[in-house]
Amino acid sequence: MLSALERLCTGLARLNVPLLALCRLATVLLCASLTAIVAIGVFFRYVLNDALSWSEEVAKFAMVWLTFTGAPLALVAGGHVAIEMLPRLLPRRARHLLFAVVLAVVVAVLVVLVWRGTTFAWNGRSQVAAMLGDVSMAWIFAAIPIGSLIMLVVASEQALRHLLHALAPERHAAPVAEGAAAGAE
Repeated sequence: MLSALERLCTGLARLNVPLLALCRLATVLLCASLTAIVAIGVFFRYVLNDALSWSEEVAKFAMVWLTFTGAPLALVAGGHVAIEMLPRLLPRRARHLLFAVVLAVVVAVLVVLVWRGTTFAWNGRSQVAAMLGDVSMAWIFAAIPIGSLIMLVVASEQALRHLLHALAPERHAAPVAEGAAAGAE
């Protein structure tokens, strides 16, 4: 059983490398675009006294995508909100088992989010962005299932890493982001 979990974890890690690189690139590009769009919008509104009709809407949509491309990166880095008191009190193996259980719950929530987000995006295909013309809202809503699916893959790998470390700490290193949630070893 342990070797099957190890193979699954290795496969997820191989999948996560390009997914996280894509998220990193998208996050950087979205941040740069958002900065430029807001700056241009402010310039046109307050300097030229001629507000752009599309800038606020595009900035909001970029922020939605930024949220869902940045969330997997934050998960890998241990940057999401966490209650650190209980894990710090537990012995090393119990701590990793707790993290595996918490991440399993996160995976379950993300499965629902992918499923409901896909439905939401599909239902948004007939709606259009008011200031952007004929751009379907499905393109904006697609951030939910896409970002959630990437986060699901990342959380699955992390849950397996914590479980493997709890089961065989001599064979498996502690996950990297552990320090952010559990403090120093």
